[in-house]
Amino acid sequence: MKVIRNFVEELNLSDGERYRGKCPVCKRANTFTATNNMGKLLYNCYANSCTISGATTTTMTVQEIKTRMKTLEINPNENKGLNVSKGEVFPESVVSDANRDIVDGFCERYGIDSQELDLRYDIKEDRVVFPIFDQGRLVDGIGKAISDNVVPKWKRYGTMAGGYIRGECVIAVVVEDCISAAVVETLGLTGVAILGTALTDNHIFALKEFKKVIVALDPDAAPKTIAYTKQLKSNGVDAFALKLLDDIKYRREEDIKYLLKLKGEFNSGTQSIKESTD
Repeated sequence: MKVIRNFVEELNLSDGERYRGKCPVCKRANTFTATNNMGKLLYNCYANSCTISGATTTTMTVQEIKTRMKTLEINPNENKGLNVSKGEVFPESVVSDANRDIVDGFCERYGIDSQELDLRYDIKEDRVVFPIFDQGRLVDGIGKAISDNVVPKWKRYGTMAGGYIRGECVIAVVVEDCISAAVVETLGLTGVAILGTALTDNHIFALKEFKKVIVALDPDAAPKTIAYTKQLKSNGVDAFALKLLDDIKYRREEDIKYLLKLKGEFNSGTQSIKESTD
């Protein structure tokens, strides 16, 4: 479709740069992505009802070609590409198109999609990296160590104060980490990971945009779950504390069924809920 190709070309993406934003066809927010991979512009909309996807080409500048070659020379045995962040957020060890078997294997454990999440891999620290975008611009990233021998288990690459948000539902589920947020998205809800920090003004500001907020932290963080729920309510957020039986990313059947039940009740307006999965 010529309109889509023109839209992608007018983004003027440089080599290795990625855009995420509103789809020009279905108009859904943050479902349309476009990436410049060595002059090939790849685009796709992840909305279930939208079939837009394809590729077109653009011309690489001499400087982009030199930069690309310099990056590939760092480790010629790795088929890795140029950082989206161009060094502003990630070190050169974080790559986007290498070791996909490792990243995909990691995702299979939790039932999440590495390509939809645009996951990267830190070849130096053996981490799967979740990039964080703001208005299509890469601003931060969270790395999860694959090996138990790597510390810390979670690593933040940038300094952005916000959380990690996945999904388009008006019902948000507050969780602790990126994996859990991605799992929540697969349930048709919006996952908001606070990333192990205290609930900040930035978190509260973002959560005010949702119709309903379910605070569902790990079972060992029950006191924090209650405290966050009270804090949100005191700031005008329609929040509800959910006592999980296990970390949501492990998809315990009782927890998943109850979350989906809440989703249905909130959407239908026939809410009859308890403060526990028991």
